[in-house]
Amino acid sequence: MRKWNNQKFVMLSFKSLQCFVTLVKTKSFTRTAEVLCLTQPTISKILQQLEQQLQVQLLVKPEHGRKRQLELTEIGKRIYQHAVELLQAEQNIFLEIENYQQLKTGTLKLGVPPLGAQLLTTALFDYHQQWPKIELSFLEVGSRAIELALHNNELDVGVLLQPFDPQIFDSIELCNFPLMVVLRRDAIWASRKKITLEELRHQSFLMFPENFSLNRIILDACQQHGFYPSIACRTSQWNLLADMVLQRMGIALLPKYYTDMLDSNLFAAIPLEKPNIQWHLAMAWKKSLPISPAVQAWLDVIRQHFQNIRPEINKVQE
Repeated sequence: MRKWNNQKFVMLSFKSLQCFVTLVKTKSFTRTAEVLCLTQPTISKILQQLEQQLQVQLLVKPEHGRKRQLELTEIGKRIYQHAVELLQAEQNIFLEIENYQQLKTGTLKLGVPPLGAQLLTTALFDYHQQWPKIELSFLEVGSRAIELALHNNELDVGVLLQPFDPQIFDSIELCNFPLMVVLRRDAIWASRKKITLEELRHQSFLMFPENFSLNRIILDACQQHGFYPSIACRTSQWNLLADMVLQRMGIALLPKYYTDMLDSNLFAAIPLEKPNIQWHLAMAWKKSLPISPAVQAWLDVIRQHFQNIRPEINKVQE
């Protein structure tokens, strides 16, 4: 029994298989030559080379004095079926590539923190309107967990809180808002122009979960001022933090983006100073990974969207 190795099959070209399949379908050397824009002698040569490579006879040889009939041998019938499948697989490969490049298929894996997701609502809507075939897959965790997922190549892009390593990540700025001290409108400090972190030493803090980067930034700032805050509660929901302030459970530090949404008749939002802590978000992606068409389209939407709203952000911060 003849032993085959993989090298012999690698030598097969899709051109020769296409010629063989077309010949079987048309049952004519002349028609095959027309379809493939080749000469009849070329078709005959390709078929002969294919039989030599496979070391089997694909077509029944004509009897002496008769014109060659396009009748498949038993093994020729089997080879024909495999050839059809291989050519279909080749077509599927190029179709998949075309769909991928034209954003007719694909997935965008996006890390979105609970605090900041609202910023992306319009951008996500615009992206889906333009590329409805792209599946959106979200990882909804804190910024620290998103950064780890980006490191581990589990996400395409993700929202990160500055600072992060610019040697590892490229980014597009999303926003930069100061933290405000959220109080009840009837609180003693409600009329203050500014409040220092040191003054909050003996207050009960309403904080974000431990995996939130903003939580770590606040704790580090407190420790630099010589104290660890008394934490009454942790939650990822900024509006729940505000509700607990209203119930006199403590004070909360929230970005101005969110405090501007609070009812000024119920809440006071006072700028925090010494230090000034910024909520500085960016859409980041790992430099070492190639950017897929779906990711590139998302970055284009982000650039356009946040370039348009940046004057509004600056105006709010002033």
